[in-house]
Amino acid sequence: MVAGLPGVMAVLKLEALEREQRIRAKAAAHVDTGQFIAGLKVKRHRKGYAIVNNDPEAAHKNWGGYNHRANRFVDGIHAMEAALW
Repeated sequence: MVAGLPGVMAVLKLEALEREQRIRAKAAAHVDTGQFIAGLKVKRHRKGYAIVNNDPEAAHKNWGGYNHRANRFVDGIHAMEAALW
């Protein structure tokens, strides 16, 4: 109930926006196409906010994975984790 109050939602939004900027800063060092950064959005829910990425390759770019074209494992940029600290 408290999480939905206007004052609480305003604080949650500010926190989410600040954390989104941390992700953008970390990802800026790894820009190739710009799709990862362009895909970042802060979305409002009933009881708070979430930072999401609409880039279809966001998980692979963030956490890494096997690149079949290069035939090797590629490290991720780990930008989403920047929102945790």
